[in-house]
Amino acid sequence: MTKAKLSKVYFKKSTSNLEFATEDYLVDFLKLLSAESHLPIKQILTFLRDKQVDTISCARDDTNYSFFASQRRDVISVIVKKIGEETIEFRLPSKHIRKIKLKP
Repeated sequence: MTKAKLSKVYFKKSTSNLEFATEDYLVDFLKLLSAESHLPIKQILTFLRDKQVDTISCARDDTNYSFFASQRRDVISVIVKKIGEETIEFRLPSKHIRKIKLKP
């Protein structure tokens, strides 16, 4: 059995909750978010991983999602908001972006 690295995941509403998730779970979360929100998440994260930009933000009014990500060293910080729901914030190593296989 291989060891799983854990990343901190913050769920913010009126109060903050700290939980932990595996990096593979976060990759799966991003795949699901991409399908649900119709945001170009794979492309956004690829731009960050390849250091074409430092930060990037996008939103869709028809799905009420906003997505913000920034690159620092070898870690990508992600903040996802959906109107009326909690804000999710986490960090993911850049090398895991290759695992996100999405259609452009």
